[in-house]
Amino acid sequence: MAEELRLVLIVLGVLGISALALHGLWTVRKNNKDIGKYEPEPATTDPTTRADGFDELGIGRKRVLQPGEKPQPKPAPTVAPKANKLREPVKVRREPEITEPSLDMGSFSATDEPYAEAVAEEQQAAYEAEKDQTAQAPANEVLILYVLLPEGEEINGSLLLPSLLTLGFKYGEMNIFHRFQDNAGSGEVLFSLANMFNPGTFDLEDMDKMNTRGLSLFMTLPGPGEALQNFNLMHSAAKKLADEFGGQVLDGQRSVLTVQTVRHYVEKIREFQRQRLIHG
Repeated sequence: MAEELRLVLIVLGVLGISALALHGLWTVRKNNKDIGKYEPEPATTDPTTRADGFDELGIGRKRVLQPGEKPQPKPAPTVAPKANKLREPVKVRREPEITEPSLDMGSFSATDEPYAEAVAEEQQAAYEAEKDQTAQAPANEVLILYVLLPEGEEINGSLLLPSLLTLGFKYGEMNIFHRFQDNAGSGEVLFSLANMFNPGTFDLEDMDKMNTRGLSLFMTLPGPGEALQNFNLMHSAAKKLADEFGGQVLDGQRSVLTVQTVRHYVEKIREFQRQRLIHG
């Protein structure tokens, strides 16, 4: 009985030892397989392939060329254009110049009107040479009226001359007509009359060969005598010439003279006189 028990124990011990040996061997093999699974791939000579098998951008694994396959050329890198630091100069769009519209009754040369102002300035300079004005006095003013005939009609010099003489005009300096303080042609010039069109003057010897569509009457401030009275005389002369030759009286802006425009001229004269009294 004791002998059988001892034999059973020996068999059980051998079986236990064998089981432990088998378990140890299985564990060792299992560990070797796991280590081989995570073993790094052998290094490559391609500089663009990293040690972990990814490409140089770290996005995906480097593709291995197959035998006989040629490498594909790398695309050229795109470079964003640099911002232009210098701002281009702003181009200013220039608006076209606006020309003054012509009169409904007809147009005349743009060089005609300044003639009256030029003559008035010369006359004013001569007048100012005899007067002592302070620097604070208001600037000189030129008042202009026009007599313009409809397009296609003209005034002949042979008819114009007797009308001017009747109105008290005298032919004089700068080859134009003047209205003096005295009807005989003495004293200072109150206002003057010139040709509205080129050449702006009159040839007294060839008046019968001269034709014009318009006349310019002008006076300067300050001037001799009473300014309002001088303007009334000039306005009256312009109306008589317009009525006689079938024209219209225009203001300095070449618009038809109205009662309101005449009042504007009168106010301008009064304001000019008031400013001169203030500044002495």
